Amino acid sequence: MSIRIYSLILALSFLAQSIAFAAETGIMLSYPLETKDPSHLHGYKGSLWYQPTSFQWGNSHLLFDASAGHWWVDNYPVHRELNILALAPVYRFFMLNDHYFLIPFIDISIGLAYLSETRFADRNLGMHFSFQDQLGMGVAFGPKHRAFVSLYAVHYSNGSLSDANAGITIPMMLNVGYRF
Repeated sequence: MSIRIYSLILALSFLAQSIAFAAETGIMLSYPLETKDPSHLHGYKGSLWYQPTSFQWGNSHLLFDASAGHWWVDNYPVHRELNILALAPVYRFFMLNDHYFLIPFIDISIGLAYLSETRFADRNLGMHFSFQDQLGMGVAFGPKHRAFVSLYAVHYSNGSLSDANAGITIPMMLNVGYRF
């Protein structure tokens, strides 16, 4: 192995360990339970999130979510698939302190998204750039409340920055996550 590759691996390892001490990280997998626009939407979304410990103020937390989703529709001859990349801050408010086994929370998020296509099913999304709006509620549980389950409403729209702005709406998304 060359000295440059070894040095890069060592530097990345040190950086990852440094970040781990000052922050928490986690993963989340999402699946739509109910879809609206378009109605025959299928797919999934995976997220990685990062939360600096300095952004935890009592029951209020701010974390940063990076996600990738793959979506498709049935019964359309063209424009059947769409990939979405998103980056968003998430405000999470825990309704109880950590002395309870189950801790309910509320999430609110508005972030940026990139859509791989500008047309999806019968919808003209207008442009590749979009906003991702999420509102949800869930519960954290288990040892140190590392696992969580939540229900979200998700909407993608370009905010009328383009003449066409059909948007995508998922009124109920099931999320399962884990904090490392």
